[in-house]
Amino acid sequence: MDFDGDGCDDILTGSYWPGHLYFFRGTGDGKFEKGRILEDAKGEKLHAGGTWKSEREYDSESLASVPFAIDFDGDGDLDLLVGNINGRVILIPNEGSAKKPAFDREKRRALEAGGKELKVAGDSGPVVADWDQDGVPDLVVGAGDGAVHFFRNAGTKKEPRYAEGVLLLPASKQSYSKPVPNGGAPESPGTRTKVCVADWDGDGRLDLLVGDLWYEKAPDRKLTEAQAKRLADLRKKEEDLSAEAERIEEKLGEEEAKKDKRLKEIYQELGRIFAERSKLESHPTARGSVWLCLRKKGR
Repeated sequence: MDFDGDGCDDILTGSYWPGHLYFFRGTGDGKFEKGRILEDAKGEKLHAGGTWKSEREYDSESLASVPFAIDFDGDGDLDLLVGNINGRVILIPNEGSAKKPAFDREKRRALEAGGKELKVAGDSGPVVADWDQDGVPDLVVGAGDGAVHFFRNAGTKKEPRYAEGVLLLPASKQSYSKPVPNGGAPESPGTRTKVCVADWDGDGRLDLLVGDLWYEKAPDRKLTEAQAKRLADLRKKEEDLSAEAERIEEKLGEEEAKKDKRLKEIYQELGRIFAERSKLESHPTARGSVWLCLRKKGR
């Protein structure tokens, strides 16, 4: 993707916290310059959320950013579509030019589909491609639960209007709590899917390359009787504290709960329990794969 219009392919990527977008300029010889954080039209570091009040009072719309550059409105320059941890896709328009972009974060907006907010099950990863090959670019979105969704563009190239989503890949059955056996491999994609659309086999139909996250179970640890009892006690205490925290949050609401002294104490204690429990447990190892999903004939 030639982001700066100099004829060389570049790399654009996001980040988890605070969700800044990074640009790696291609030098035309297969190499790239050191990455830099993109800035908006005001010279501020660019992300898809609003201005943060503090590290504790952040805008989650900016987190786990996944950018895709596309001329969304057909005016000849690249705009940004940014997926986020909430499962939305945020449009940040380019008010500048192809070679001198000026991204206006004040004009950002969440995309809609089927007449309502477009939202998948967290960690959205948008890609624009003409999936149904009708000459108008559509939207394909990976999701935190491992699903991949297709949103047909019922509008035009200059004024996209997305229909309700259609499932291309179902949600994954894998999770941190359901890891693949030690030494094994998954039989289907995991979670947090990120998608590339391409005609992989040259048959004229677009296929999917799907990156994912999955977990491999660690070998069981051998604990003494005392260690096993302590681990069971920690798990029970963690369960009880988590239930208490949930009751407090439901009673007070999100804003008031942030100020509650008892809730802060609970979260501090949960942190200590987690640290001690982690030393006694075997933890799954995070893995990642890229899956090739070929398009079936007639679809």
